[in-house]
Amino acid sequence: MGYQSSLDGVRAVSVLAVILYHAGFSWAHGGFFGVEVFFVVSGFLITSLLIEERDTSGRVSLEQFWQRRWRRLLPALFTVLLVVGVWAVFFGTTEQHVQLRHDYPWGIFYLANWGQVFGKVAYFAGSPTLLRHLWSLAVEEQWYLLWPLAFIAMHRGRRRSTDARRGSQLAVLAVGVMVATAIASFAGWPTRFPNPFRLSMQPVDTTNFLYLSTFTRSSGLLLGAALAFRWRPWRIAEASRQQVSRILDLAGGAALGVLVIAVAVGHVPDTGTYRFLLPIVTLASALLVAVVVHPWAGGARRLFSSKPLVEIGKRSYGLYLWTWPVSRMLNAYSGSVSRFVLAMVVAVPLSELCYRFIETPIRKGALGRWWAGRHQRRDWRLIAGCVAVSALALSLPLIGYFRSAPSSFDAGLDPGADVVFNTAAFSNTTVPVSGVSSTSSTVATPTTLARLPRRLVIVGDSTAGAVARNKPKGLEGTFTVTNGAVEGCSVYSSGSAVSSYPFTRSFKECAGWDTKWAASATKAHAQVAVVMLGAWDVFDVKLDGAVLPFGSAANDQRFKDGIQRGIDALSATGAKVALLEIPCMRP
Repeated sequence: MGYQSSLDGVRAVSVLAVILYHAGFSWAHGGFFGVEVFFVVSGFLITSLLIEERDTSGRVSLEQFWQRRWRRLLPALFTVLLVVGVWAVFFGTTEQHVQLRHDYPWGIFYLANWGQVFGKVAYFAGSPTLLRHLWSLAVEEQWYLLWPLAFIAMHRGRRRSTDARRGSQLAVLAVGVMVATAIASFAGWPTRFPNPFRLSMQPVDTTNFLYLSTFTRSSGLLLGAALAFRWRPWRIAEASRQQVSRILDLAGGAALGVLVIAVAVGHVPDTGTYRFLLPIVTLASALLVAVVVHPWAGGARRLFSSKPLVEIGKRSYGLYLWTWPVSRMLNAYSGSVSRFVLAMVVAVPLSELCYRFIETPIRKGALGRWWAGRHQRRDWRLIAGCVAVSALALSLPLIGYFRSAPSSFDAGLDPGADVVFNTAAFSNTTVPVSGVSSTSSTVATPTTLARLPRRLVIVGDSTAGAVARNKPKGLEGTFTVTNGAVEGCSVYSSGSAVSSYPFTRSFKECAGWDTKWAASATKAHAQVAVVMLGAWDVFDVKLDGAVLPFGSAANDQRFKDGIQRGIDALSATGAKVALLEIPCMRP
C-alpha cells in the first residue's frame, strides 16, 4: 500500500471535529464522531500492515508490531500525563486532584474507558476531568494488543479462509456489534456489569457503557479491518477510468456530507446516537477511507492529500492529546470563541514541540540507535542514570501527592470552588407545622404496619437512575427498588433546555416519558413511586422559537403541568406517589 497521504487528511478532519466538540461549540456538539472515524482508519491501517507483513515474510512479528505501537503512542502520552500532573499540583482545584487520583492509574495502563464506565460520573455530565479524552486511546491500545493475536489465530489451522472471506466475516461481526449496541440502547442495558478488578457486578450508566466500552466501540475498528481484507485498489495497474473516478468522488463527497451532518446534529446522551447515527457514521467513515485510498479517486485524493490537511493529520495524535487538557485548564470548553483561540495558542505549540522533539525522534528509532551505540559511549551510564533519576524525581512526588488526595469530592469543602455552601445557615433551623401542638400527647396513635418489603419504583431523569443504581445496602428488607428512570428526560416532550454552557438537551426524543413511568410502575407492581427530578428543570427552555427563562411564570407552569401529568399516570397504576427534590447546580 505504501504511504497514503490522503489518510492523514482524513485524520485531520477527524481531529478538527473533536477539537471543536471539546471547545463546546453548539454547532459542533456531534464532533465526538471524529473518534469513530479514527477507529475506522486505525482498523484499516493496522490490518493492512499486518497483511503486508504476512505476505512479504510469511509471518507476523508480535514483538516488532508492539514495539512500533509503543514508540508511536507511549512517549507523547506520558509527557502529557506528566505536564498535566505538574500543572494540577500548583494550579488545580481539590476536585481535579480527586479526579486525577482516580484517572491516573486507568490512563497509564490504557484502561481509561473502563475507568470511566465504572466511575460515578457519566462522561457527558459533571465537571469534566483533565484526562477525560484518554478513553479513546484506551480502546485503540486494547485493539492493538488483542487484534494481532486474533489475526495470527485466523491464519492458523488446516482450513485457511481467503482474505475475501475473512473480510466478509469481520464485516458481519461489525454489523452484529452495531445491532447489539442498538438493542442494548432500546433495552436500557446494561445497568450492572462485571468489574474484574473488584470481582463483582458494579452499577454502570447505560449511556456511559454504550459510548465508552471496548465492546460497543469495536464496530469501527472491525469494519476498518474488514475493509483492509477486501479493498486493495492500489494494486490496479490500468489507467484511470473517468466514469469510475467520478463515481468515487461522488461517493467520497456523500460520505463526507454524512459526517458533517452528524457533527452538527449528534449528542452523546441521545438514544438515537447508538440506535442509528453511530452505525451510519461508521459506514460513512469506511466509505470515505475506501475512496481516498483508491488511485482513481482524483478529486477526493487531491482534497485529502492537500498539504495543510496532511500536516495536521500527521500531528493529529498530539493535537488530540494536548488540546483537551489545555482547554480544560483555561476553561475553554463552553463555546467561547476567545477562550478557544487562547487555548489553541497554548496547545498547538505544545503539541508541535512534543511532535518534533519527543514523538518523531523516538518513533524513528532514536532511542534504539542510542542504545545500540552504548558500548561506544563512555558516558551512556551517566546519561541513563541522569534520565532515570530525573524521571523518578518528577514521578514519585506526583504519585505521592495524588495518592494523598481525597478519594471522593465534596464541593462544599473545596476552597477552589466557585460556590461554597454555608451549612451553618441550615443548622438549628425550626420549621413550624400548622395545627400541631408542641406538647406531646400521652394517647397512642393507632397505626397499621406495612407489609415489608414495600415495592418501590424510582422514576425521573438520570438522577433518579443514579439513586436506584447506588441505593444503600441493607434496604432489601424494607424496599424492593426498581429503576424506572427515563435518562436524559424530565417531564417534557417538546422544546429544548438551553444555557451558556454546552449542557443542552432537546426533549423531542422524550415523548411518552409518562407512559414509560407508568409501565415501570405496573411491571414492578409498585406500591410507592418516588419521582426524582432536578437535572433538566433548572434550565432556560427554548419552545416554539421563544425562550422561557428559568424561574419565570411560564417556565414554572410548564413544569407544574408536566409533573401533574406524571403524577396522574403513576396514580392510575395504583401506586402512591412521593416527590423527592434534590439540589442541582444551575449551569
